[in-house]
Amino acid sequence: MRKFHLFLLYAVLLAIVLGSAALPTARADDGALSTSGRLDLGSQANLWGGLQSRAASSALLQWGGSLDTGAAHWWPGGLIEFSIEGVRSDGNLPSRTGAIQYPNNEWAPNFLRVYQLTYRQQLGAAAVRAGIMDLNQYFEASDVSDLLQNSSFGLAPNFTANFNDPSFPNPGLGAMAEVRFSPAWTARAGVWQGNPPGLAQALHQGALWIGEAQWSGAATQGDQPTQDLKLGAWHYAQGGPAIGPTTSGGYLVGETRWTRGARQWGAFILADTSPARVNLVTQFVAAGVLVTAPFASRPQDQFSMGVSRVNLRAPAPETVLELVYSWQVSPTVALQPDVQRFWHPGGSNPSALVAGLRLHLVF
Repeated sequence: MRKFHLFLLYAVLLAIVLGSAALPTARADDGALSTSGRLDLGSQANLWGGLQSRAASSALLQWGGSLDTGAAHWWPGGLIEFSIEGVRSDGNLPSRTGAIQYPNNEWAPNFLRVYQLTYRQQLGAAAVRAGIMDLNQYFEASDVSDLLQNSSFGLAPNFTANFNDPSFPNPGLGAMAEVRFSPAWTARAGVWQGNPPGLAQALHQGALWIGEAQWSGAATQGDQPTQDLKLGAWHYAQGGPAIGPTTSGGYLVGETRWTRGARQWGAFILADTSPARVNLVTQFVAAGVLVTAPFASRPQDQFSMGVSRVNLRAPAPETVLELVYSWQVSPTVALQPDVQRFWHPGGSNPSALVAGLRLHLVF
């Protein structure tokens, strides 16, 4: 199986090389090739409570891009997406707070890997995509909650705490399809390998099946809000007793955005359920707001506040309140101070207060 995946990877790379040689060269200036990257340097400290009052830091580097085969004058409707990502961490803040909802959504044991390598083909109103990819880029995703640094405002703890899901820091091999029925309605479904990121036994480690329906409101006009609602269901089937549980769940993602003068507002709600007895996290709910241009003199700054709560098979639910401000130093550099208050981390540990600072650079 490992030889097959290596062969598949080499075949994709060879096709790109041969296509580049036989067809007009793809250039950034003709819109075919685009690249970008980011570097995040962060430090957080558990100021009191939790399990240990010590600091932890992390550095995340990501670079990638996409190649539009139509714009490159190769074939229409194709898109090759790629990225590499690495994390260097010092200290384990999640273990020091004892929280299920990690204070840092970019913390992970040290790694450097190909994070995405996919091919997407547009087929009229439908599209198919396959390759190595992060589940949360396409499913159960909220744009309004992006600024918040606690992991629960990304992929819900019903995924991250109950089984080894194909998202940060371990993307997996997957395939998905998407159909846009109208400007308002879209449906998507996909399957990912179980127990990522290893590819050698990807087809024998179980699988995560997921489907989602999305309704999107009209584009913002004046002070009229834009709404977005997603409803999804998933099922994870283990590949063997030693790998993980067989379990299922459902989720809701709701967002709205509106403008008042120079200030832009956004609000979100997230909810997940996975009631099976094998699950550590049974229910999750979160809500929050995002404000762009909170001060008239700082039109690019943002402020976000969120609160989330998980029901655990533990004496008490875990709740976190987070406040974060993004000070835009320049078009490519931002400083992001962050404060998080935890109640009953892990369901039984002492409440905690975490504060930190992240330096965000894009290039």
